[in-house]
Amino acid sequence: MNGICLCIDRLHAGFVGACGSTWVQTPAMDRLAADGFVFDQFLVDSLDVTSLYRSYWYGRHALEGDTGEPAGALPATVGDRGVRAVLMTDDPVVASLEGAEGFGERILLPEPRKIEPSRSVEGTHLGRVFAQIIQRLESADGPFFLWCHLSSLGRVWDAPWEMRSRYAEADDPDPPDDAAVPCRRMDDDEDPDLLLGAAQAYAGQVTLLDLCLGAFSDALAEAGRENDTALALVGLRGLALGEHRYVGPTEDRLDGELVHVPLILRVPVPDAASARSQQFVQPPDLHATWLRLLAERPSTRRLAAADLVPLIRDDLVPWRDRIGLRGPEGRCALRTPAWYLTTGSRYQLFAKPDDRWEINDLADRRPDVAEKLAEMLADYQSKLSLAAVDGLPPLDDVLRLGLE
Repeated sequence: MNGICLCIDRLHAGFVGACGSTWVQTPAMDRLAADGFVFDQFLVDSLDVTSLYRSYWYGRHALEGDTGEPAGALPATVGDRGVRAVLMTDDPVVASLEGAEGFGERILLPEPRKIEPSRSVEGTHLGRVFAQIIQRLESADGPFFLWCHLSSLGRVWDAPWEMRSRYAEADDPDPPDDAAVPCRRMDDDEDPDLLLGAAQAYAGQVTLLDLCLGAFSDALAEAGRENDTALALVGLRGLALGEHRYVGPTEDRLDGELVHVPLILRVPVPDAASARSQQFVQPPDLHATWLRLLAERPSTRRLAAADLVPLIRDDLVPWRDRIGLRGPEGRCALRTPAWYLTTGSRYQLFAKPDDRWEINDLADRRPDVAEKLAEMLADYQSKLSLAAVDGLPPLDDVLRLGLE
């Protein structure tokens, strides 16, 4: 079997049709979702790129800490099984991360540097890099594993202006006419049209990404690779678009628009379902899944890393009821079916799944719930540091089901 992981940095789940968007048209992503499996509760374990790739390539959760020498990196492991591992990235930092040396081939794509929208899809950064990715795909022979990391959505918005203008109503101001990605905090009294313009420009960029993904999917089909290639579309991190008065890429907060990202997986295995799962999934699970698919080696099941194929097959398997996240400066978060707690200078508490973008902070009204979740978070992190498989206490009804 072959494997392809399209890792798209700064992909906002709220702008993908398969993840609930009714505003932005993403037919290629929606088609992939219809043919594959959507993990609706995929949350990253960190917003730091180095930590994230430690999770993806070594299967180590961001909250684990230093638990000794990690096992071999994913690309080297699949390479040892005769699978040619190739990394294509427009970010030199990713190409130099620990574990990247395990790829048999590392291809640096052009970095995004446009200063204004392009006149054509082919002239955009995404258009150019996807052309190179498709070319490399067409020349692939033998078992291969292609990992593509693309940072364009957080660095340049150069889609043709018409792609963003389609999201403007007749009485809206014109969308922005430059390719710069805003990155700043909004004052309370700022013109809301600034946020609208950023959303329109970003929507145009997601539309461009979807067009490129459609061309890639067509190339995969024309190469006869659909039936022997597992394909994952992964949001590496999300993007702030004014949900909490910030616009642009940031790692300073653990808000939903940043940590709750798309994951769509199409796997050519017997009995694979085309459906969705509400189970909690995080990056170390992708490590375990790729090991299963490409190295034909079941990974050692750990508290924060489990093979996703049983979920795709709709097997009845026990699954986790909580996940943790690590933020900057010692801040952390815990998610249960009913709650999302973030720590730091103070607790913030949000009811889930109803409060998708964390608007209504309940920490002052329910300090008992916040304290209980904080204790659960400390225990969760302790078990991770010990590399435990299980042993977590069960959630009570309030933490599992919420308030009546």
